[in-house]
Amino acid sequence: MSIALSEQRSLARHRRALGYWAVTLGMLASLWISTQIQPAAWMHLPMLFAHLASVIAGLGATVMLDVKALRWVLGTQQLSELWVFEKSVTPLAWAGIIGLLFTGAFLQPVLDSPVTALKMVAVYVAAMNGVALGRLTDELHRMPPDTRFATAPTRVKLWCLSSAATSQIAWWTAVIIGMLNTSGA
Repeated sequence: MSIALSEQRSLARHRRALGYWAVTLGMLASLWISTQIQPAAWMHLPMLFAHLASVIAGLGATVMLDVKALRWVLGTQQLSELWVFEKSVTPLAWAGIIGLLFTGAFLQPVLDSPVTALKMVAVYVAAMNGVALGRLTDELHRMPPDTRFATAPTRVKLWCLSSAATSQIAWWTAVIIGMLNTSGA
């Protein structure tokens, strides 16, 4: 392993560690703000709109990326196409997460509700999985651009599938609970 590759991997590990801390601190800050601030009544509708827009951005980016990845799994596109697409939608997914944490702080969540706690955990898991995906992305970028999913190492295939499943379960759990909480069900 060359010094440059070793330094790149070390930098990537540090970046992920910062990402994990940023997600954790962002979630804690959002929860703390929600207990400390009583927002003005007029803020509810704009914050709810921004919250829903954040869901659309984050979940939409995640679903689009997973569909694109599924095309690689099925052999209908090259790994290199997935790389390009991933770079374009990742910022949108992170904008969604950041938007959810920011706006959620002003929507007066009922934090002692087990269902709300589950939603918060789902958002946290989706965000932490997003950070962890950086390592998988690095691994995929080390593979030749024409690598087929079927010929990828088994551990990479399992990693891809488990990351996608974790992401989808976390996002959809948060969306369904949010919908139920908003509708009063």
